[in-house]
Amino acid sequence: SKQITTMFKSAALVLLSRSSHSFLIHHTPRRSLPLCFTHKMSTQTEATQNDVISPPVARRDEEKVCFAGVGPADWDAKMPRQSNDSSEKLLDPPVAIPDPYGWLRDDTRENKEILDYLRAENEYSQSMTTHLKGLQDSLYDEFLSSIQETDYTTPRSREGFWYYTRTFKGESYSAYCRAPKSSDTFSIN
Repeated sequence: SKQITTMFKSAALVLLSRSSHSFLIHHTPRRSLPLCFTHKMSTQTEATQNDVISPPVARRDEEKVCFAGVGPADWDAKMPRQSNDSSEKLLDPPVAIPDPYGWLRDDTRENKEILDYLRAENEYSQSMTTHLKGLQDSLYDEFLSSIQETDYTTPRSREGFWYYTRTFKGESYSAYCRAPKSSDTFSIN
């Protein structure tokens, strides 16, 4: 069994739990608790090392860098080095910035290593939040009960057309709509 000793330190109750070579410290607000007490816990509530799920760890590519500043002489002019609105001068010479996780970028979404890593991340997230499934469902249902799923915005007239957005029950995204303007009034069927 574990022995837990509690004592007050300033305005917080500090709970020290000694287990093998580590200490766990929990801060609890000071209310109407006794100044000091000892409590024995059964070992049935102790988590074993096998109960702890480790998150996937992405490899680091320490050789990978990206450059901030002016592009090299053969740089493709279609690839901007800064925003069009920026009035700041670019760094010259460019500065190498470490980018150890840059390998995770794949605009084609076809790199097997990246997809496997993302699947592992998603599986880990799902396993760590499984106990919250009931709460997720109840919050989702509560959100849906307070909104009108099938709806549309007020149409705006511009350059001979009516522009508006529509949402449909069960769909995640809005539909952007345009209709020819034949009169000053508009009706959505």
